[in-house]
Amino acid sequence: MLAPDASAGGISDEECPNIAGENTNTCPAGTVGVAYSIRFAEKEGSGCGPGRQTFHFDSGILPPGLTLALDGTLSGTSFQPGTFKFYVEMREPTDDPAHCAGKETQKQFTLKIRRQPWIISSPALTPRSEVGVPFRIALRARGGSGIFAWSPASGRLPKGLRLLADGTIEGTPRSKGTYRFTARARDTEGRAVTWKVELAVAQRLRVHSRQLPQAQAGRSYRADLVSVGGVGPTTWRLTRGRLPHGLRLESARGRLAGSPTEAGTYIATVEVRDGLRATGARAFRIVVGQPRR
Repeated sequence: MLAPDASAGGISDEECPNIAGENTNTCPAGTVGVAYSIRFAEKEGSGCGPGRQTFHFDSGILPPGLTLALDGTLSGTSFQPGTFKFYVEMREPTDDPAHCAGKETQKQFTLKIRRQPWIISSPALTPRSEVGVPFRIALRARGGSGIFAWSPASGRLPKGLRLLADGTIEGTPRSKGTYRFTARARDTEGRAVTWKVELAVAQRLRVHSRQLPQAQAGRSYRADLVSVGGVGPTTWRLTRGRLPHGLRLESARGRLAGSPTEAGTYIATVEVRDGLRATGARAFRIVVGQPRR
């Protein structure tokens, strides 16, 4: 049977404040893998005087890894996250009947052990990037106190990208290259966790081919269009003008192939599109000569 906490004695609320009434004394939170220590004490005005009581675990569940010493020190390094509720019993000395009644009082406490901070990103894999193509990845820190401030830790981001206060990296890259960058999230109690990334920014996609070889009516023809930059895969399409009758554009290869059927000069604009939906285009003149006799 648990005895009520006496008004003229009992365990102090100072270390673990009473936040909302009876049985709501809440201790400072701990973190998995981080040393923890608090000390329970008697209420001010206890009849036996400070330091004469002993403290004992009574019931409930202590965070695994923590122990309660007789002097009221709860300490250790917990290895399991969770919210733990337990009773502590304070015993007055029994060898001083003139000042102490040898009473025992109990009080319930709540102690939350948090996980170490960690970072998740959305999307989970770092998106591919390209000059001129909008980029965004959202970093979110979890665990710790739950409130984090973000800052660069080392390295640099491509020009055009920035790390926002909420952990989001966004912008439009303006220069190609490989960039190594580390972001740091720090909670209100000083716990910190970092996130590293190697970000490769591809050159902006464009059509590299400038002119096409001459064709001849009635003869087999093949010309491969070449693009540079961008992020694969690429696809090709005709966007303006027309190809000579008998020629076709293979979208996956960017290849003009076939046998033109009539001579003439044709103007056609082709577009290449990459895996990030960036596009490049160029107009070509295709000259088809008269068939040989």
